[in-house]
Amino acid sequence: MGSACLLDCARAADVTAARARHMSGAVMMMVGGMANSDDAVEPATPSMSAQSVVSPDDSRPLSVVFQPGAVSSTASTPRGSASVASRVMALLPLINEAARAANVDSALLMAVIDVESGGDPQAVSPKGATGLMQLMPGTGARHGASDLFDPLQNVNAGARYLKQLMRQFGDLQAALAAYNAGEGAVQKHGGQIPPYRETVNYVPKVIDRYFRYRDAISSTATMQEKPLSGSVIGRLLQLRQTGGD
Repeated sequence: MGSACLLDCARAADVTAARARHMSGAVMMMVGGMANSDDAVEPATPSMSAQSVVSPDDSRPLSVVFQPGAVSSTASTPRGSASVASRVMALLPLINEAARAANVDSALLMAVIDVESGGDPQAVSPKGATGLMQLMPGTGARHGASDLFDPLQNVNAGARYLKQLMRQFGDLQAALAAYNAGEGAVQKHGGQIPPYRETVNYVPKVIDRYFRYRDAISSTATMQEKPLSGSVIGRLLQLRQTGGD
């Protein structure tokens, strides 16, 4: 094995381990589906508001601004293994492609995929929501997906749908609520998060994952730029001593 390949392998091992450590405890699988009206609860305690800043044209990505406002950042967030985060992080090249095409944040798409399907492209909800971003067949078709089990088609359609919702409502919380409960439910409640138990929990959960994936992407990029650590150099020496060229 060449020394350059050894360097790449060792660096990749460090990056993968760090990703798992960073994202551990931040994931759960929840296959999507709209809450029923009899699940209505009191809205979460006001704490945080997230607004999407809409560009007048498609030349710039949509950005998100967080400020004091309407969604609790202390909502219960179940913590699981790093396996879901690992699956979602493995989709990053595909997600980046869809994010660039739709001008949305990759980390936001990753957060939705995490909460909706746990990174499983074969996930199907009892109500028929399908694939990574748990799109209903009609929604997928409207946004260009003919096969919702195809990861690229699913994420491209989901990214376009999210962008539409962010433009429609001008607010990330309302857009996520519409993604979960339907546009009509958000419109019925004056552009606010409908008081459905699932939706009230869903919105802050996705925002929490959004922050975590944004940090994970940033950390991964930083680690890839850093010089090799002493532990990596030690492993390289061991590899060479056991027969690496």
